[in-house]
Amino acid sequence: MRPLYAFLVTAIAAATLMGGCARKATPTPIEGLELKKDDVTGFEIKVPTNWRIQVVPGELVIAVSNSGAGRRFLTFKEGDGGAKIELRAIRVDSVRVLDTLIKNSKLEFEDGLDRYELTDVTLGGQQAKKLAVAFDQEDGEYRSEMYFAEQDSVITIVTLASFGNNFNDYSKEFEEILASVKLAKRPVERPKVDTTTPTGPEPPSDTLVPYSGKFFAMKIPSNFEGQKAEGSGLGSVNIVGSRLDCNIQVDVFDAAKQKNLDKIIDQNKGNYGGQAATATTLAGAKAKYFSYNPTANISSRAYFCLSGDKLFRITVNWYKPEQSVYLPIFEKCLASVTFK
Repeated sequence: MRPLYAFLVTAIAAATLMGGCARKATPTPIEGLELKKDDVTGFEIKVPTNWRIQVVPGELVIAVSNSGAGRRFLTFKEGDGGAKIELRAIRVDSVRVLDTLIKNSKLEFEDGLDRYELTDVTLGGQQAKKLAVAFDQEDGEYRSEMYFAEQDSVITIVTLASFGNNFNDYSKEFEEILASVKLAKRPVERPKVDTTTPTGPEPPSDTLVPYSGKFFAMKIPSNFEGQKAEGSGLGSVNIVGSRLDCNIQVDVFDAAKQKNLDKIIDQNKGNYGGQAATATTLAGAKAKYFSYNPTANISSRAYFCLSGDKLFRITVNWYKPEQSVYLPIFEKCLASVTFK
């Protein structure tokens, strides 16, 4: 059996396989579909009218069946069953090319095997690649299909995914959604994105306000909120604003049997790409963090710190193109952390 702390990771970097496929979550029904058209890059896609929808002009449309599932797609930990529909438009450059984006979109499994199937398909009338995978989780099968197509030096990525063994429940709607896709193209002149209005996600506020949890306290942006999250430890809190892929999650674990931070870091190293951890401090105590990229456009840090008989893991995620907006605020939040 592997050591306990080898599992204390944000599992978007390392998926855990479970046995059996009989379990099934209750799917959130799709009550209707509406077409989202982007005025910047011209992409189009249908999304469920009754799901939680976010739009970033020129870049992103995402619909999740419920907020709990939205958090789970970032962490891949135990949580609510649910589904996601996503379209991203990514400009090709020296780093972000089709093959690289496909490679970076794969989860890493604990046994090191690649379970993905890559096939040739069409999307939006163009040749495309389909990257598919399925594996079992606590509440049933996780399954995803990602479609990659390039047009006018812009790569369109469409993702259909679900936890809880309910991918097939949406098969009819997923077919209609894929048929509705119009690929993105490079705009002649990109308008400035207004993130202060309800049409787009609101950036984190410069004003920080106190937040107090059961085991910790910290300051958070005034337009963020702390929400109880699912976790296998003593408690988990997700601190998030209007953009779901930019958040701070605090997970607390019982460390009574292991109080050596260096050993905990070494046990988790392989789950964060095998890179060395960076030394720092949290609440005046010794801490270390791993830097990693769970997807092509998301950067993350996972901080580990011991306080008494508790292990605190604080994970921060932010959208790379807006790193200058999110990361400085998140670092101020981390600097304010105190443990109880």
